[in-house]
Amino acid sequence: MTSQPITVRLQPRRLEQLKAIAAALDLSVAEAVSHMIREKIAAGVIPDAIPGILIHRTDNGVHIQIDDDKPATVAVSTARQIAEALRSVANGGGGVVELSPFDASKSFSVVRQGTGIKLQVPFHGPTAHHWNDAPSFSADLARDLAGLIERAAE
Repeated sequence: MTSQPITVRLQPRRLEQLKAIAAALDLSVAEAVSHMIREKIAAGVIPDAIPGILIHRTDNGVHIQIDDDKPATVAVSTARQIAEALRSVANGGGGVVELSPFDASKSFSVVRQGTGIKLQVPFHGPTAHHWNDAPSFSADLARDLAGLIERAAE
């Protein structure tokens, strides 16, 4: 799954309606679409999931797999730190890099790159990405990802 934005064609009248929704909610058009998606999740119309991302609790911690990358299992406490870091960076905070050189299950990085937020988990070890290959998320999607990780860590 690509992290590149996709262009959606709308009839001009629908675009004006979408812009009106965004203005009424004091959001950008992209944020308004995200808002409507979250409403449908809350209503049970679609599952509370992000396509291409699998997150669940295991006996060893929290299993995180993004797209076709090798899955990572992180300690529950690390999963909570990742969720907190995703929210912090999405809200304009500084990046977080947890090296833990002797325990890959406790290593990760969450940093802003341009308008996106890069998540690298684990940060080191045999299944770690090269930095350039780490997945990137928009701020609103990073917040949703944080929620999924946090729920798995409960």
